[in-house]
Amino acid sequence: MAKLLQHKDIDKAAWDACVSASAQRQVYALSWYLDVVSPGWQAVVEQESGFYTCVMPLAVRQKYGVAYLQQPLFCQQLGIYARQEPAQAQVTELLDTVHQNFKYTSGYSFCTANTTIINKEAQQRQFYTLYTHYLPLHKPYQQLWKGYTRDRKYNLNKARREDLRLIQSNDIEPLIRLFRQNIAHKVYGGVDAAAYDMLRDLYTACVEKVKTELIYTLAKDGSITAGGLFLHYGGYIIYVFNAADASGRKTNARTLILDDIIRRNANTEQVLDFESPMIQNIAGFYQSFGSEPTPFFEWKYNQLPLPLKLLKKIRQEVLLRLQTN
Repeated sequence: MAKLLQHKDIDKAAWDACVSASAQRQVYALSWYLDVVSPGWQAVVEQESGFYTCVMPLAVRQKYGVAYLQQPLFCQQLGIYARQEPAQAQVTELLDTVHQNFKYTSGYSFCTANTTIINKEAQQRQFYTLYTHYLPLHKPYQQLWKGYTRDRKYNLNKARREDLRLIQSNDIEPLIRLFRQNIAHKVYGGVDAAAYDMLRDLYTACVEKVKTELIYTLAKDGSITAGGLFLHYGGYIIYVFNAADASGRKTNARTLILDDIIRRNANTEQVLDFESPMIQNIAGFYQSFGSEPTPFFEWKYNQLPLPLKLLKKIRQEVLLRLQTN
């Protein structure tokens, strides 16, 4: 039987054991990761004899005294994680439990491994299809390279002629600096300073818990022009955060970083998850490496009382007006 648990009531050892044993396992769903990106997270849990058999993490936030769900930063997917493939009746019960306890979600994303079991629910609930991009790395590098588009091969060769140097680092600050100076101003609604603190904390936790790679490109003068953060867990390599300055973009530095990851992990049973956003030019860039668009579902609904719905609508209109002025 599915039960909603408050954060203080979650047995994190049992939780992580369930996520790690599940076919859907992802680093996003581990307790320590959730502690950073969504402090106070709650969950719907099924358990048997003290073991968690099926879990669904919930990133809960509060506004105007109302608890609601919102997908956290640095966490593209969540969803249902089970020791055995859940029956459709279990899935329905889990979602009903969430629906009964939360009247609003601005967006809850289910992992790609949930797509089949969620598909039947999608016809009856407010689900939307999103896509990320996956590149299976089980082939030799030369075969993977052949899957690059002609333009990607050209830009990779161009990057190599720039004499860029790749380095591994344990300092997240240059990556944050690249993002703040070159990308943050393009983000709708802006970027709260707290997001950078969260990234710092997340990086520290990831270094302690899982294989983490932070890769930078150096120009001839030694300046850092681009960077990418990759997390290895559960058969996936997640491209969780990246940034580049004007020089890095001009010299295709991120192409060089991604090609390096692909080359070093070729011929393994891993999948490179580009963590692609629903932005056409970025998705096109990731697809140029031979990756395939992979669907996952996002759940949105609003059953708030009418006064709160109106307040939320007014707030959204004000934010939109500020953005267009």
